[in-house]
Amino acid sequence: MKILKYIFMLNTVIFYLSAYVYAEEDTEKKGFQSVLDNRFFSIGLFSSSDSIKTTVNIEFGFKIMKYNNFQIKSYTAITGSKIYDDSPQMYQLGLMQKFTFGNNDEYVGKVTISRYGFAFASFGFLSFDADRSGKFLFSSPFYWEVGGGAGFNINVSKHVGIVLEFGGGLHLVPNGKELGYPEKINKAGFGRISVGGRYYF
Repeated sequence: MKILKYIFMLNTVIFYLSAYVYAEEDTEKKGFQSVLDNRFFSIGLFSSSDSIKTTVNIEFGFKIMKYNNFQIKSYTAITGSKIYDDSPQMYQLGLMQKFTFGNNDEYVGKVTISRYGFAFASFGFLSFDADRSGKFLFSSPFYWEVGGGAGFNINVSKHVGIVLEFGGGLHLVPNGKELGYPEKINKAGFGRISVGGRYYF
């Protein structure tokens, strides 16, 4: 479970560094600006669908940097997936770390759209062994994903945004082929669409 500790430490360090480095607001709104605005922190809930599974994500995010009209954000999500497999039913539980890079994401009194690109890595656990005999969920082998894409925040109020993302990447089970896992989850590419919402504090 060392990877969980590293993800937590990474987000903690980024959180404090961003709050410290950008604490002074630039009155002309140019150059580096404070990230501690009314949209510094968000909680999101959204669903994703790709070529092998359907996923529900609970997401926690915060801004890392604001420079002129450019922003970087960090998001950590708890993911739960149902993999398209009938006998037995296979599930995946994991964590996803995502970074977004895009234009200014603020509500200005009317509905606005913020565009961004993103990169992510996901680490998780499968619910059964390759021989389909069942396994303890938090044991190896593990499930990995890496990828990226583009998304939109449709800001409908000061605190609420609708999320729409398109992306893809690579998922794999290390040594999955040798262990006998289905080919579709072993070193396979995927496309993904996600829809949901974020609440900003």
